[in-house]
Amino acid sequence: MTTTRWNRRGALTCALLLATGCGLVDAPGEPRVVAHRSGAGNYPENSRSAVIAALREGYPAIEVDVVLTKDRIPILTHDAWIDAELCTYSLREGELEARRLPEGSRPLIKDFTLEELHRDYRCGGLEDPSMPDAVQVAEKYLTFDEMLIALKDFPDTVVQLDIKEHPAYTEPPEVFAEEILGRWNKAALPNRFFVTSTRGELLKTFEARQDVETLLIWPAFAADDNTTLVGLVNELKRTVGAQDLIQLTRDAGADGIAVAFPVADRAAIDSVRKAGLKTALWTPNTGAQLASYCRWPLDYLITDYVERAPCR
Repeated sequence: MTTTRWNRRGALTCALLLATGCGLVDAPGEPRVVAHRSGAGNYPENSRSAVIAALREGYPAIEVDVVLTKDRIPILTHDAWIDAELCTYSLREGELEARRLPEGSRPLIKDFTLEELHRDYRCGGLEDPSMPDAVQVAEKYLTFDEMLIALKDFPDTVVQLDIKEHPAYTEPPEVFAEEILGRWNKAALPNRFFVTSTRGELLKTFEARQDVETLLIWPAFAADDNTTLVGLVNELKRTVGAQDLIQLTRDAGADGIAVAFPVADRAAIDSVRKAGLKTALWTPNTGAQLASYCRWPLDYLITDYVERAPCR
């Protein structure tokens, strides 16, 4: 969802926070459960295997992250660069094991054509320590167009498109909107979809082109941020009124807001809902967390393990 991985780099705990709901207070709600990165707890995130499995399992909704290649083709990947922790070079003839990318390297997706990415790289074949139960499958990047084809037999599946646009690393918002909306409209699918981003400019660009539901992702993290510290700072700002979720949503021109669950306050979420805005939570993963948040006033509940949610 965000530009870094919350559950990989130190998720917050309720004990660290001063005023979060922590999922302990009942509230009415029947959220649509969304498979985060198409179910990253079971298959490599944003992969062909994950998307196909999520659709066949009948998950109510899937979330995918979208980045543009050099030739402006949308592909499914969480980051704007090739992830050295999850991806390798393609296996060459005579090799028994795929070569790893240099540690810490971040080759930008926008510097490669789709043909080059498919020829030279595979992702999902390495162990992901944050998702120990996920199957390891080394695959080519899945394109947005391929996902649209897969959706044809699953018209009831809602799709969350988390757009990974960033001024320093990707094409501008206008290019994302043109390529993604153009392809979606051409496919003429009956599926409902909504767009999410940490950047209000991106959301406004999509809404200027088409009447589409948008949600602001909050809080936003840069790739090298200490997520625990950032979450605490944002939580403290919000509790003293320095950041108001309703105002943040309206400033972004969004229809709603998706909040990281460790900094989510039930009363604040309820206020957002009563203001006529959409609400979402990401990414609680335990059965106990999901059972609790299923009762919150949410439109969407985003998790890596849809099968664990009693409200799926």
